[in-house]
Amino acid sequence: MGIAVALVVTGLGVFAQGMAEPVPEQTATVTVGAGQSLWDVAHEYAPGADADAVVARIEQLNNLTDAVVVPGLPLTVPVDAPAGS
Repeated sequence: MGIAVALVVTGLGVFAQGMAEPVPEQTATVTVGAGQSLWDVAHEYAPGADADAVVARIEQLNNLTDAVVVPGLPLTVPVDAPAGS
C-alpha cells in the first residue's frame, strides 16, 4: 500500500512539473524592490514558468553566486511576452 501511494504521489509531481511553462527566452532589465527575493522576481515577471528554473536562469544571466539580492540592484530577468505579441 505504501509503495502504491508513493508511486501516485511521484506521478502527480511529474504531472505538475509538466504543466509549468518553459523559462521565457525574452528578457528585460528590472530593479529589485525592497524585500524582494529572486523567487519574488521570478513569480512577478515569469508567472507561468517553473520558478526554480527562472531563479536559476536569473542567477546565470547576472553571474550571481547565490540568491541574495539587494534593493535597487538591476537584474536581467526572463519575462513572459505580453499578451498579443
